Formats: sequence, C-alpha cells, structure tokens
Amino acid sequence: MFFPDEWMLYSILFPMTAAFVLQLLHHFAPARTRRWILLSCAVTAAITFGAAVSACFGARVLRVGGWSAELGILLVTDPLSAVFLFISAFGGAAAVWTTFGPGSAGGKDGWRLCGLFFILWSSLNGILATGDLFNLFVFFEILAVSAYVLTGASMTREALEAGLKYLVLGTVGALLILLGMTMLYMGAGILNFALLSAAVGSIPRGGLAAASAFMVAGLGLKMGMVPFHFWLPDAHSSASTGVSMLLSGVVVKASFYALLRVTTLLFPSVQVGFSVQEILLALGILSLFTGHLSAQRQTGIKRMLAWSTVAHMGYLLVGIGLGSPMGVAGALLHSLNHAAAKTALFLGAGSFSTLAGSKEWRSFSGLGRRFPLQGAAFLLLAASIIGLPPLGGFWGKWMIVLAAMEEGRWMTAVSIELGTVLSCIYYVPVLLEMYTPLRGAGALGGGSFHSGRIFVALATTPLLFALFYFVPAMKDFLLAAGEWALTPALYTKAVLGSMIP
Repeated sequence: MFFPDEWMLYSILFPMTAAFVLQLLHHFAPARTRRWILLSCAVTAAITFGAAVSACFGARVLRVGGWSAELGILLVTDPLSAVFLFISAFGGAAAVWTTFGPGSAGGKDGWRLCGLFFILWSSLNGILATGDLFNLFVFFEILAVSAYVLTGASMTREALEAGLKYLVLGTVGALLILLGMTMLYMGAGILNFALLSAAVGSIPRGGLAAASAFMVAGLGLKMGMVPFHFWLPDAHSSASTGVSMLLSGVVVKASFYALLRVTTLLFPSVQVGFSVQEILLALGILSLFTGHLSAQRQTGIKRMLAWSTVAHMGYLLVGIGLGSPMGVAGALLHSLNHAAAKTALFLGAGSFSTLAGSKEWRSFSGLGRRFPLQGAAFLLLAASIIGLPPLGGFWGKWMIVLAAMEEGRWMTAVSIELGTVLSCIYYVPVLLEMYTPLRGAGALGGGSFHSGRIFVALATTPLLFALFYFVPAMKDFLLAAGEWALTPALYTKAVLGSMIP
C-alpha cells in the first residue's frame, strides 16, 4: 500500500520532534519562524492524513520494536480511528494556520506557543493510534498539560480562570481514568486493548462494573459530558481563537473516540452486569438538552458556541447508546461535520468579535452586510450545525434518528428533533443581528476579516458532507466503522491473529 504502517508512528513522532526543533530554528533564524511553523504544520497534516487513508481499508498494526502484544507497544488503526485521524489532520492544520499564519499575532510574538500546539497534536494522534490502555492514559496527560497552558495563554483574567478550572477538573478526570485502568490491570494483568478485551470474562463482575464507572466518568469529563461539563464552556470561550478551534473541533472528538473504543471493547453488558450503552444514551440526552438550553441564555458568541458543543457531545453519546452500526455511523458522520463546522464557527466568531470590538453577538449588527462572503459562510455553517437539510449536519442526525426508530426508541428520535428546534432558537437571532441594517452611518470601524480564505474554505464542508451522504462508498465506510466499533472480535482478531482461538 502507498501508505505504510509506519505512518501512524510518524504522525506521533514528527509533531513531537517539530515542537522542540522549531525552538532551535527560531533561535538561529527568527525571521523564518513563521515559514518553518507552517511547513511543519503541512507535513504533520499530510502524515496524519496518510495514516487515516491507510486505516480506511482495514486494521493496521505496528509492533514498535518488534515486541509481542504482551510486552511491547502496539499502534493500531482501523476504520473507526481513521475517521478521527481525518479530523485531527484538517482540524489541527486549520488551528495552527489561524494562529501562526500570515496576519496573525502568533507569527510575531506567539512563536513560543507553537511547541505546545505540536505537542498537543502529537498526543492527539497518539490517542487515536495507541493499542494500549496505559499509553492512552499517557497521551491524554500530555494533551492535557498542553491544553491547560494554551487555554490560559492569552493571560486575561477569564482565560487564566478557565485554564485553572480546566486543570483541576482535568486532573480529576485523569485520576478516575487511572483508577479504572488500575482495576482492570489488577483483574487481568494486562493493558493491551486486544488482550484485555479477550480477558474481561475473567475479571469479577463487581470489579469490572467499578472500572467501567471510573472510565466512563473520567473520559466523559474529558469530552464535556453532562454532568462533568463545567470546565468546557469557560475553557472554549476564554481561549484564543486558534485554541478554541482546536479544543472544540478536535480535542473533544479524541475523548469521544477513546470513550467509544474503551466501552465497546472492554465493557460488554453481559460481563459488567448492566448496560453501559443505556447509561451513555441517558447521559447523551441529558447533555443534549442541557447544552441547548444553556446556550440560549448566552450573550457572548464564543460562550454560546461552547455550550452548543456540550449539546453536540450529547448527539454523539446517543449514537453510541443506541448500540447499532447505523447509530455509530451517524455519530461518526456528525463528528466529522461538527469538527469542521464548529472549527470554522469559532474562527468566524473570533473575527467578528474583533471587528465589532465586543464578544457580545448583539454588537454584530451589519457585519453580515459588510462582509457578504464571510456572512454567508457563517450562515451556512450555522444552518449545518442546526441540522437543516440537505447540509451535512442534517444527515448525521438523520442517521441517528433512523437508528433510534429501528431500535423502537421513539422518544430518543423525538429528542434529537427537539434538539434541532432548540438550536434554532439561539442561532437564528445571531444571524438576524448580523444582517440588521446599521442605525447610524459609520457605526462600524475599519479592519478586515482574519483568515477569511480558511473560513470560507471550511464553510464548504457542510456541502461536501451533504454530497458524501449520497455516495454509497461513504455510507458503506461509515457503516463498516460502526461494525468495527461494535464488534470487538474484529479488532482482537486483526491485532492478535492466531493468538486468539
């Protein structure tokens, strides 16, 4: 194959190496720092994209150092992880380019933060490619430390408070994950995903139930699941625009992937004694309504978008909770659409806030008329996030609704549709305000829309995902990824081969 197995390793090693090499390059050639950062960004995105493409056709396994699964480090990618590697490639590139690209403040004085961006990107890819529970924990901790600092890097009072809150609650989440991991290791004596999946039957039911509770709570906190969501609105709304794009568009998706991978591989309902999927379904509906209702009360545009992210994490949890390939496929399609749309919406919100001189969306009067192309792009993205047909955001929700109806869960299907109505209530006033005529001439100051080309390019993704839905290969791929997620035997057989009878 064109993309060898080593690409998943390179997607971790290259950005981690670049994080430190860029500091040296700046010391010797500071005038070329921006160029080196953008070149490193392009290479990292290309390698990550290559790793994703190679995983689309089946599981790829790399035994680092040639060691066996019991002793060594395994990197594993499959159709499920491929979806999130695509998100990492495009979302990471958009965030880095917005922060350090031409016209950005990051290219001048913020070069010191570029190392944290690439360390975070490396750990993201590590989470998506690791085949070991302990290394999953390690990569989460590397990601968390970088995210804490980047959240408070703007040094405003709100950002520092949000970074501290993120640090405290993120540490609690890490402790819960560590407790769950410890209990699994005490019961099975192994932390490799494939071996552990085959050995869960030997773990006492009480210990396995406790481990599942700790893991779901810890990973749920990392992704902003209600009732562990308190850090997310502050962190995503107070950080700089590039960091908000990365956190809301990419980082929470990696936590969702880890939750999906861990629960389906390690906690089957027969062994645990209760249905983890039922719990995730209930928490998903709770997250959906909590996020949408809280977003309606916000006057700050970025805080409104942050609460919207809480709601959309609910859609993803509902997709898992339904326990069908269609439901998981809908969650994956919604992950792709939400990652692209929310990344662009945070970019647009940051730019409009700078132009208006305020983070309040009520100060956006006339901006849609002044910047017609960017205003139309923001409208298109908002319509997709709301879930209006035929945009990409609609099809992901529709697949989840179909899965709910196939399972006979009519109230769940109604909840998804109510979420669309609730999201209209707070997105439509923002759009109307943007196109409200100015009351006085000259009310708007000067300035230009930052990263307008990236914003418009990202705004085309709802249209692309709408087209992809009608392509049989795309639907088949998503359904295959859903099968991989819900069938642990496929994963263990691919990783261990003849080792598992």
